[in-house]
Amino acid sequence: MNAALVWIALVLAALGHGFIWSAIVNRLHAWGGPRWFIKLVTLFCAVALVAIPAAILWHELNRGGSTFEPFDRLDWAAAYLWLCLIVGAGSLIVKPWIEAHRCDRTVLRQWKADRLDAVKALGRKPLYGAGAKLLGNLPGNEVLTISIDRKRLAIPRLPDELDGLTIAHISDLHITGGVGREYFGYVVRQVNDLRPDVIAITGDLIENVECLPWLQASLGQLCAPLGVYFILGNHDLLIDAAGTRQALIDAGLTYLGGRWVRAEWNGATVAIGGNELPWLPSAEVHEAAGHAAPADFRVLLSHSPDQFGWGVRADVDLMLAGHTHGGQIQLPLLGIIMSPSLYGTRYACGVFRRGRTVMHVTRGISGETPIRWRCPPEIALLELTGQSG
Repeated sequence: MNAALVWIALVLAALGHGFIWSAIVNRLHAWGGPRWFIKLVTLFCAVALVAIPAAILWHELNRGGSTFEPFDRLDWAAAYLWLCLIVGAGSLIVKPWIEAHRCDRTVLRQWKADRLDAVKALGRKPLYGAGAKLLGNLPGNEVLTISIDRKRLAIPRLPDELDGLTIAHISDLHITGGVGREYFGYVVRQVNDLRPDVIAITGDLIENVECLPWLQASLGQLCAPLGVYFILGNHDLLIDAAGTRQALIDAGLTYLGGRWVRAEWNGATVAIGGNELPWLPSAEVHEAAGHAAPADFRVLLSHSPDQFGWGVRADVDLMLAGHTHGGQIQLPLLGIIMSPSLYGTRYACGVFRRGRTVMHVTRGISGETPIRWRCPPEIALLELTGQSG
């Protein structure tokens, strides 16, 4: 292998190396296991990401010889490099395909995004603490740039009474205190200004118990004529799930975790349920529950898009999910790299369909780490229409 090919192969192998270990982390964080174990394995993966290339370089330098031929050896280092090369080369084909199919065009009939500058609207950067200020001021960071994404979705079995119905879908506020209370108040005002018929919140709300009082002043102010519904996410379990749940119920929001609620929207009967699997065992609603209460239309709020198959089996018409944040960082060509899902980056954000079930996955409002590149926070306004709409 000549020198040019060696270096091209090394670049592809470096990509593959990154994809292998990020794939492990992605799937690890989709698991409902002990947090200490997940953090420990994540740390191991981070060390491996750096240590393995260093070990291969050390191995090659100590083999002697006048030429640099890392792929021409019959040893563990060459075997690993070939594996990474295959994964890296394959990713250059698979990743662009995934990004090109992130939105099912048979469902997504129209999409318009408007960017809002929260800093300009508030007159200051609502960042507190050294870490948040350091990351928030990095060039290109869109953490305080809100995108209002208006999407028209064609739903296969939409009742005529619900044609034109609007649902505001928000998720993953991750209120840590690093991004100030005023920012979340601003988000809520933008949602209310859209005047949606329904508001759906799909979990991961609080990261800091001291911020629990913020809920009344933010999410507690949401209003929609047909209801404001919410579920919890895995991060909510780490703080005070019961307190978070009760604070929002007291504010007038409807909690759906682990149950189906029957409602009437514009004359159509609707069954709307919540799935918090795999983190909240109580969310294991029997799949037949959706059928036990006959309805013209079924909506499911699920924290994780990994429950897509569950929604299909439960005969859901529209599933709304979050959890993945759209990856928070999206690279040119390669797109999303990190996404806590059993499916990797496949369902990190976008519009998808299986059979007669449509799933919308939002990029979310914030994150535990306040950094976003090419992936602004999203307030999604979903307008529902029939197949002919």
